[in-house]
Formats: sequence, C-alpha cells, structure tokens
Amino acid sequence: MSIKGYHNAYLYGRKGKGMKKRILWIAVDLTMAALVVLAVWIVNYKIPQGGIKAVTFPQMEAGEDSGGDIASGQENQSEMQPDSLIATNVVMDAQDWHEKFADKFTDTVVATDTSYTSPDLSIQLSYSHYDTGILDRSGEGKHIKYGTEVSYVLADIYVGDITCFRTAFAQDTYGVGYSEKLSDMSSKMKSLLAVNGDSYSNNRHQDNGTIIRNGVVYRNERTDMETCVLNWDGTMDIYSPDQIDIQQLIEKGAYQSWIFGPSLLDENGKAKESFLTWSYIRQSHPRTAIGYYEPGHYCLLLVDGRQKSSRGMFLNEMAKVFEDLGCKAAYNLDGGHCSFMTFGGRTANHPYKPEHEVSDGIFISAEQ
Repeated sequence: MSIKGYHNAYLYGRKGKGMKKRILWIAVDLTMAALVVLAVWIVNYKIPQGGIKAVTFPQMEAGEDSGGDIASGQENQSEMQPDSLIATNVVMDAQDWHEKFADKFTDTVVATDTSYTSPDLSIQLSYSHYDTGILDRSGEGKHIKYGTEVSYVLADIYVGDITCFRTAFAQDTYGVGYSEKLSDMSSKMKSLLAVNGDSYSNNRHQDNGTIIRNGVVYRNERTDMETCVLNWDGTMDIYSPDQIDIQQLIEKGAYQSWIFGPSLLDENGKAKESFLTWSYIRQSHPRTAIGYYEPGHYCLLLVDGRQKSSRGMFLNEMAKVFEDLGCKAAYNLDGGHCSFMTFGGRTANHPYKPEHEVSDGIFISAEQ
C-alpha cells in the first residue's frame, strides 16, 4: 500500500472512532435524560406526598346542612389534615327512593353470583360480548393484534339512600402517590360492588381540577377537562372547564366529583361524536365509566381490553352503549390497567394483567 493509502486508512480509522464516540455520548445523554425524567415522575407522582387523611362518614355528617368547615382535630388525623375541610350542603331528594324503587328492593338479602338485593340496594350484573368488525389502527397500529371483539360487564344499580354510593382514597389518604389494590379497599369498605375511580392526581388536567368526595371538598384547582358531579339529591351534572364554580357546587350540594372524562352523551342522552380529551384516550382501551338514569338509579360499566377476547372500546362505542341503555348522562373514568371491578369479594371482569394498585375507587355498600 502506498503512503497515501496508509494515510487515508488512518484518517478513515480516526473518523470511525470519532463517530463511535459521538454515538456513545449521544446514547449516554439520552439515557441520562430518560433517568432524569423517570426520577422526576417518581418523585412527583409515585412517592406519597401532600397527604390529607380522608374524612370518614361520621365526621362528615357532623357538618350536615351547614356547608361549613369540618374540624380535623381527631387524634389520629391532626398531623395530616389542614385546620378544616369544607363540607357541601346536604340537599336531599324530597322523594323516598325506597318507595320509588320498591319493586327493586327485597325485605331480606337475596344474593347470587351476579345479583344482590336488600331493603336498601339492588345490583344486577350482566355480561355482553360481540364482534365490532373494526380493527383499531390508531397508536401506530399497536392495537391491531387485539382483533375486533369486545366484552364488558354492566352493573345496574338502585340505591335507597345516596350514602350507599361512596368513594374512597387509597390508604384512606388524599394526596399524590398513594395507591392500594381495589379489592383490599373494597374489603375495608365492606362494599358489595367496587370499581376504580378517576386517578384524581392524574397530571393531564392542568392543576387537577375540583375533587369532592362524600360531600367534602379536597381540592379546587383549574382543569381543562370536564368534571362529573353526583349531588346529594342523586342528580348528576357534567361541567365544562369554564363552568366550575366551587361556591355553587357547595350550595347546590355536590356529593362526589370526578376529573377524567370525557362525557359521553349530549344533553338529550344521545351518543356524542366528538369528545373533550387527548388523542391517547381516543384509542381503544379497557375502560371504566359511570352512567346516570335518574336520582337513585345508576350503572357502572367495565370494559375488558388489550386481549384477543376483547380489544377494548373506542369512546364512541361506549357512548352508544349508554345511549342504548337509556342513560341521561355518562362519564368516562380512568381505564387501561386500572380498570377493575369486584362484586361480592370476587373479580367481576377479566383484566388483561394482575390487579393493579389504584389511587381511588367507587364503592356500593348496603351499610349506611
């Protein structure tokens, strides 16, 4: 080889080594950036922080009809609660739901694998499975492998009293990073039926919106999502981001609120065609949602997904289910791995992974 050839080979070798070093440094930089993002996510959303001990029903009832403060000086809560939390006005429906739905309740408890009736409560589970004939090609095609079939379980619920319909935070604590298995929460709540809630600390909603649970206001912040409110009188309202007024909610008697969405039906109970949410939620997923018929009559829907037997639902598919049911309002809660239902102490749906810890849940109980 000539001297010129050796020189060119030498230069080529140096360039190759330089390129390898640059690639290595880029890989190191990307890895460090990913680790920083992961660390920030863990610190901000996985490590428990900002904990406020949840107000229990006896404490809450002490503030009935006042719309005022709830003292937090209990021995085991004084370190975790602020000086006071605001209770909403307890504005009950004038109609007696026990009489209104007398044909739904029974004098004694009657329970099967898919039903429960008592003097205060009626729950009926039904299972559906069908082929949509539609592949989900969104999300860069990652859903195609799940096929076109869908299965779901629907819980039809009548309550004699609104306090049969309760919510709870994981570890009985409002805050970021608190989680617990829904089945364990249900056992502590002695509930007959339970589903996951809205993952109220989800960072997709600006400052995470307004959170009211069991008649107590825990948070009143901005949101860019719709808020679903169940009132003490059993009615349900869904508010756009610019409609939320905490004082009005307190005076009207908001009992529960959820911030995830979107809403699924229009003001006439018809399935919406457009939804206020982000692109990921528009893909097919396992889903949890709540439906409203009238005061005292509700339903909870759990859609299985990410498996051959059920790919999950699009929002418009789920909206059509609620329209066909005759609901006046319906609202999407958190889904994916969080979607989970228990009934009578057993898993009622077919999740695609083992039970996931969640931050909150909805619980139907016969104990008032």
